Amino acid sequence: MTEDQFMGSIYQRFPVTIERGLGAHVWDINGKEYIDCMGGYGVALVGHCNPRVVKSLKAQLDKIITVHSSLYNKTREEFLEKLINISPPSLSQVYLNNSGTEAVEAAIKFARKFTGKKGMIAMNGSYHGKSFGSLSVTFNPKYRKAFEPLLSNVSFTPFGDIEALKSAITPDTALIILEPIQGESGIHVAPDGFLQEIRKICNERGIVLIFDEIQAGLGRTGKMWASQHWDTAPDIMCLAKGIAGGVPMGATLLRPDILACYWKR
Repeated sequence: MTEDQFMGSIYQRFPVTIERGLGAHVWDINGKEYIDCMGGYGVALVGHCNPRVVKSLKAQLDKIITVHSSLYNKTREEFLEKLINISPPSLSQVYLNNSGTEAVEAAIKFARKFTGKKGMIAMNGSYHGKSFGSLSVTFNPKYRKAFEPLLSNVSFTPFGDIEALKSAITPDTALIILEPIQGESGIHVAPDGFLQEIRKICNERGIVLIFDEIQAGLGRTGKMWASQHWDTAPDIMCLAKGIAGGVPMGATLLRPDILACYWKR
């Protein structure tokens, strides 16, 4: 494949050249049809070339493509209002970015600045991205080893083991980050009571609780957010992938007091 001459072997590649897609189906350059079980690794949540997405994108392209947040824009305003209306009530502020890993990077930075602490706790089996901060809280050694040393003060505890998590907490713990339902390491569902107990601990210890809903959120589990199955809301929530129907986008939702810390010196 000519692409390999320019892109190298960074990604696992399959000998299929995709030409077009519609819904859950894609077609190669020879017209052969496939059921797409990859969906851009969770990006094509509403299917390929979803008519409503295509119509909206075309309409916006005819107006303007880029409006920096130093200026206002009614399309962005409408989106933010709709996003907040379906999100946990405590998360009424949004920091927009370009991907899931950026959403996690922002969450880490906000949590550390808000608390003034540096320690982080993540879960065994976690996946949060591959930039330095998000990779630091991603468990799999095959992703981490070549880039160490990563961020320090990161502890990993078994997913679902509340006693191990309690033992990992120190006076310097700024945040606990987890996926309510893990994805990359297999579909691991949080045991009943686990998220609620973490929420209680974070409240008592002044720790920021971050839920990564990038893969599990946006209705994939039957509720808008996976954490709703346990009636538990985080202090920060990370979104991306399916949020924009295929266009690169991420969002970090926060409590207002956490976002307000950005301007504090």
